[in-house]
Amino acid sequence: MRLKVFLSYMFLLVALPAYQSVGQECAVENVVAEDASIGCVSKSESADTPEQIFLDSILYSDDGITFQPVYYGEVFTNAHGGISTSNSTHYEGLLDLSLSFDLEKLNAPIPGQINVLFQNTHGRGLEQNVGATQIISSIDSLNNITQMSELWWEVDLYETGITMRIGRQDLNSEFVTMDTASDFINSAFGLSPSAGLPSFPAPSPAVVLMKDLSNEVTVKAGIWDAYRSNEVGIFSNNGSALLIGEFEYRYSTPLRQLPGILTAGITYETPGELPSGAIPRAYGYYFQYEQMLIREAGCDTDNPQGLSAFVQHFPTYSSGNSPFPLIPRDALAGITYTGLIRNRDADVTGAGAGWVDLDQGGTDQEVMIEVFYKAIVNDNLIIQPDLQYITTPSGIYPDAFVAGIRFQLDL
Repeated sequence: MRLKVFLSYMFLLVALPAYQSVGQECAVENVVAEDASIGCVSKSESADTPEQIFLDSILYSDDGITFQPVYYGEVFTNAHGGISTSNSTHYEGLLDLSLSFDLEKLNAPIPGQINVLFQNTHGRGLEQNVGATQIISSIDSLNNITQMSELWWEVDLYETGITMRIGRQDLNSEFVTMDTASDFINSAFGLSPSAGLPSFPAPSPAVVLMKDLSNEVTVKAGIWDAYRSNEVGIFSNNGSALLIGEFEYRYSTPLRQLPGILTAGITYETPGELPSGAIPRAYGYYFQYEQMLIREAGCDTDNPQGLSAFVQHFPTYSSGNSPFPLIPRDALAGITYTGLIRNRDADVTGAGAGWVDLDQGGTDQEVMIEVFYKAIVNDNLIIQPDLQYITTPSGIYPDAFVAGIRFQLDL
């Protein structure tokens, strides 16, 4: 029954993009033959309602305040293996409400900008059914949240070329992130909540410094309040701090000028104390590599179509037993193709795998494989079917097969 539901979603995926592509072809033909009796009505020719004009004046005004609401919703089912397949089809949603204040445009007495992110999650993920360390969905907060996740001030430090960002922020927005892997749904392709780092769903206060040394080289450094919980309060008061530094080099290949990025980073965590136990000293390092392999001829350089690949390795080492689950070593690799289907130039399809080395018994390792197709239906709607296969979730459960579909509404 669960697979029948999933096939219905697949039909919806195929039907909607096909309908959209027909409209695009009609628009092109209407430009070529302007005197045709039947044509598409362009957006500029359509009459906006008073309600639409009012919303546009709020959402897209240039008065220094930017409001960006985004909603993610998804249905996933555990079709095989894991902890249990019984009652294993669930809906989960995430609402992001982002506010940005340009202090210069607002004639404020201080420079820079202020960003605020409110988040609400609702529904239920599959972790109680699958038991994977690499959590199935990047919007799974494990426990539902309604909170101000981020509040930070960013300013350029005079003529030094250094940008400072201070306040509560998500480490994964600037560090340990790969654009090529950003369309995958499994949280391992970003920062999984199981990694124990100050990222979604529990960002923490931090100070970050960023500087472009050239057009190709950027360096970043930050210090975070480590292991911030969802409890009320600003700081965790556990005495532990996380320090991170990152070096990023952007380049193009000599022959075909294909873009690539090499990233290297280090982390260091100071000791601390929790009621559940002592937080040991720990350190780690990571390497990331992103490379475009094939670029379609004649495509836009701002949105290149073609095949790209990425890899990542992130080992960590601890001086003692931590009260949190540890992932001593992990690795990621994958490929994505933008514009694989004709007349679907912005759509993305991808396949990737993640591996984690564990210390929980059983096989002491877990491998996750994910394939997806991300269809850009229009400027506001994205639909993305997704399949994942996880070998020995957490090293102790039977191999699991997960199927689902996500939609994204840019309001």
